[in-house]
Amino acid sequence: MDDKIEWFVEDTMKGGRYANDPKLVQILAEQSADGIKWLESLGANMDDLKRSGGARVDRTHRPTGGLSVGPHIIDVLRKASVKEGVDTRLNSKVVKLVIDEDQKIVGVVVHGKHSGHYMIAAKSVVLATGGYGFNKEMVAFYRPTFKGMTSSNNITSTGDGIELAKAIGASMTDIDWVQAHPTVGKDSRILISETVRGVGAIMVNKDGNRFVSELTTRDKASDAILKQPEQYAWLVFDNELYKKAKMVQGYDHLDMLEKANTVSELAKITGMKESSLEKTVSNYNRYFKQGKDEEFAREQMPLPLEKAPFYAVKVAPGIHHTMGGVAIDTKAEVLDIQSKPLVGLFAAGEVTGGVHGYNRLGGNAVADTVIFGKIAGTNAAKHALETK
Repeated sequence: MDDKIEWFVEDTMKGGRYANDPKLVQILAEQSADGIKWLESLGANMDDLKRSGGARVDRTHRPTGGLSVGPHIIDVLRKASVKEGVDTRLNSKVVKLVIDEDQKIVGVVVHGKHSGHYMIAAKSVVLATGGYGFNKEMVAFYRPTFKGMTSSNNITSTGDGIELAKAIGASMTDIDWVQAHPTVGKDSRILISETVRGVGAIMVNKDGNRFVSELTTRDKASDAILKQPEQYAWLVFDNELYKKAKMVQGYDHLDMLEKANTVSELAKITGMKESSLEKTVSNYNRYFKQGKDEEFAREQMPLPLEKAPFYAVKVAPGIHHTMGGVAIDTKAEVLDIQSKPLVGLFAAGEVTGGVHGYNRLGGNAVADTVIFGKIAGTNAAKHALETK
């Protein structure tokens, strides 16, 4: 791919409405290729590329064959941790960060489901606890307009790390910015991956008309759906995409897809207007052949919609990512309210703020967790070794 570090930086800053910390974004872009190489050195398959909303080129890596990247990476890291003999404790929750009189980290208090409370002494602690997208109270407090909105997040995304850090004086940044993903399965918590749009699906309203570029940024796509009369949309695609993106077959297994042998039949099944959906698909196929989307200037159209059967899945915006969290510096050190490092405390991933600004681009969460996770781990280990 013809890509450049400065393009990565520009796309990420633009997507975040320039509220990102430029120093962190620069690291994200500069170390992204090395992050992929590191994952591959552990056995990950990151050979396939797709384009996510807001990116000017295909930049988002995933396994060959269209498998979901997240579970694949987790499986690779789990195997690597077992190989390295990492002490992993399940059914256990950190309930307190312990600091000494100099405000330096000296350990954590853990509550084990079967073992009760105990303390682990540690010269370094890394917070990698995720965001607060499944904590309804925190969402309502920080982002009242999203109160009651469904969430695609794991049930463990409850902001624990943020609360732990706040309790010892950590500074927060962008804490009130929450991203709604435009395509969560309607009336469910199942995320319909951006990959589905990235590899060719179109998005239409209840009548069967397109209303936005499918590859715009998530905040703009979500806003566009919420402006539709019924505040939902349909993703429409054909059998070629169904075969290409294996995750779609998982949605089929969950009974989320409507299926028909013709576009007209699909419109009847979903309640869309036959003439509108047929015209939408016909126009899109014409745009594909001429290489120019005359309606919404979609920059990439990898597939036409021609091969039966045809599919549709109903989607609506849902809470997906909390952009804000604890403030960190370029070493992944957690900062206090005076912007000084809390010695021995590091953080990476969605528990932090500053990397994504007001809106995260698709693919950048994996890049964030891998790159800053590696930085946090490296510096935490170095600090522990050098501390007497």
